[in-house]
Amino acid sequence: MSDLHPYGMPITILKLDDSKEAMVNTTDLEKILLNEEIKDRKVMVLSLIGAFRGGKSFLLDYFLRFMYAHYPSLNNPKQVAGSFDNNQNWMGDANEPLLGFSWSSGTTRVTTGINMWNDVFLHTMDGTGEKIAIILIDTQGLFDNVTTQNDNSRIFGLGTLVSSVQILNLNKFIQEDQLQYLRYATEFATFTALDSKKTTERPFQKLTFLIRDWGNPDEFEFGLTGGNYFLKDVLKVQKDHKPELQEVRQSISKSYDQINCCLLPYPGIEVASAKNYDGSCAKMDPLFKKELKSFVEQILLPKNLVLKKINAVELTCSEYKTHIETYFKLFQSNDILKVQNVYDATIDSSMNILIEKCINEYNARISNEKELMDERHISVIHEGSKIVALDMFKNAKKMGTQEHEQKFGDKLKEQIGKIFEEWKQYQLNIIKKNQEKLEAESAKRQAEADAKKAEKERIKAEEAEKVAKVQAEQAEKAKLEETKKAEEALKA
Repeated sequence: MSDLHPYGMPITILKLDDSKEAMVNTTDLEKILLNEEIKDRKVMVLSLIGAFRGGKSFLLDYFLRFMYAHYPSLNNPKQVAGSFDNNQNWMGDANEPLLGFSWSSGTTRVTTGINMWNDVFLHTMDGTGEKIAIILIDTQGLFDNVTTQNDNSRIFGLGTLVSSVQILNLNKFIQEDQLQYLRYATEFATFTALDSKKTTERPFQKLTFLIRDWGNPDEFEFGLTGGNYFLKDVLKVQKDHKPELQEVRQSISKSYDQINCCLLPYPGIEVASAKNYDGSCAKMDPLFKKELKSFVEQILLPKNLVLKKINAVELTCSEYKTHIETYFKLFQSNDILKVQNVYDATIDSSMNILIEKCINEYNARISNEKELMDERHISVIHEGSKIVALDMFKNAKKMGTQEHEQKFGDKLKEQIGKIFEEWKQYQLNIIKKNQEKLEAESAKRQAEADAKKAEKERIKAEEAEKVAKVQAEQAEKAKLEETKKAEEALKA
């Protein structure tokens, strides 16, 4: 159940069809993650995964209610953030129905594949002033009579890969077979530990076990405190555990930076069973409402926000898009997904993102040079910019072996070489055009000077001709006067 929300809606970014093949919605992923407002922001991604009909979407809608009460978003940017200390009414009026992700009581599946809320939340971190984005994701329910074990593994694995905070939503207890799905994360962690460029950070950020309908509060109290004691007890290695379960327990702490657990009470018969329940608080058991409120706040308070990282490097939204599209493509077949393939794909996408950053640095540096004199000057600028880009690649945190670094380092050099040749030819053409322009202007100036000189000589010649004519006329006049005087003298 969920009517249209005024600011956003869930968008299916990965859909499993009847043949179990995955279809990737790259168009909407690009619209959401490459939005100009957020594409360069670091990102927190919260996802819920768990049992079919386990109330994941219901819980996400209360996450949405908290977020819209406290954080602005792309579609609601003018929202004034509520006080994180005193805003006690974020759960809404007692009879206010839930809006957001679709959900319902009953046995019919609502969420298929992976859905992303298309209105991204915005936050400025205290202290640093860094602007981040916050994304919410819902996943298809697991462990039903339709979903195969391979489907469960694929969906759980994807949820792990695309999240910085993953909430595993379980009913009443943590089953041993459910722990098995954590093998995906622990196997991935094993691969990352073999990197030649080791990091002290784990491959994944935060895993929260959320146990619904907890029935033993006398032994372990409701909430995070009791939940963490319970989780410690569950993850304790026992002699009678099968080897693979012992391995999961021993390895899980190496996979996540943070692991915790919250125990929630039964929500009340009308919440759990009524077909027409609309998600409002009025019908909740008061204890459930109290613990739900506390849990949501503990996950989404600013101090508890966890940014998505790969190889200890925080991702921007645009980088995150590159990674999840890479993962989704691996999940497009119905084959059993090998962790080795995912690990290799993660290396590839991480290296390609790093190469893009280095290329951008190279381009920025060569673009700053506005007046290049000749081909030698072009080569000097190129070599200096290339050194900076290659040093940037060399000094960055990277996954993989020396062979990976060599392979992608060569790829970077090759791309820089291609860009240089294009840029060089472009600059040489500009230099040639500028030279031709200078030569044409010089020729024009020379022609104008020659014309002026010729004009001066013409004027001078005309003036000389005029002087000569005057002189000739004066001589002729003097001659006539002399002749006249001579004639008059003869007459006398």
